[in-house]
Amino acid sequence: MRRWGLVAGVALLAAVAGCAPEQSPPAAEPSTPSTSAAESATESTEPSITRNIPPEQRAHLAALSGEQICLLVEPADLESLAFAVLSGRPQELGFDPPVRGCRFDAESGARSVLIGAQREGFADLGRDEVELGALAGTKTLRAGDCTVYAGVAGATLQVSVTAAEADSDDCGTAERVAEYVLPALVG
Repeated sequence: MRRWGLVAGVALLAAVAGCAPEQSPPAAEPSTPSTSAAESATESTEPSITRNIPPEQRAHLAALSGEQICLLVEPADLESLAFAVLSGRPQELGFDPPVRGCRFDAESGARSVLIGAQREGFADLGRDEVELGALAGTKTLRAGDCTVYAGVAGATLQVSVTAAEADSDDCGTAERVAEYVLPALVG
């Protein structure tokens, strides 16, 4: 019974994330070799920016509030990884316990990036496996969003990119954002 409440919270979080027109991710740096669409779909998506955070400065996702989740990534970083966004807005959705997260709405259009904290063990909610650097995760592409899940210590990182007609480009964006956020979390 409790699991259904959590699944409903996940669905509610994905639904509230919003809808927007499709946009492809930023172009890769010139030094990156190009790959075909088929190769890109099966390989890990390299973040266009990376960071190295010392282990003692990493946070436990399960203990973060929505406001603290908003601090895991700067809007300027999301612009490099996804598209230009406004400042993040903390969100708590569902119940028992609520799903905490931070939503970054696009500066133009109705797209958004949502970074959330699910319960531990929800990393397998996605349908397809993805590689997020050194960590494996899962993803699910739906009509209005692509969501990536990754298990971390005591929680599951959820990154959702919403668009009116979500596609594999939105999944690539969600993967890049997840790869960027993961080094800030205790694995």
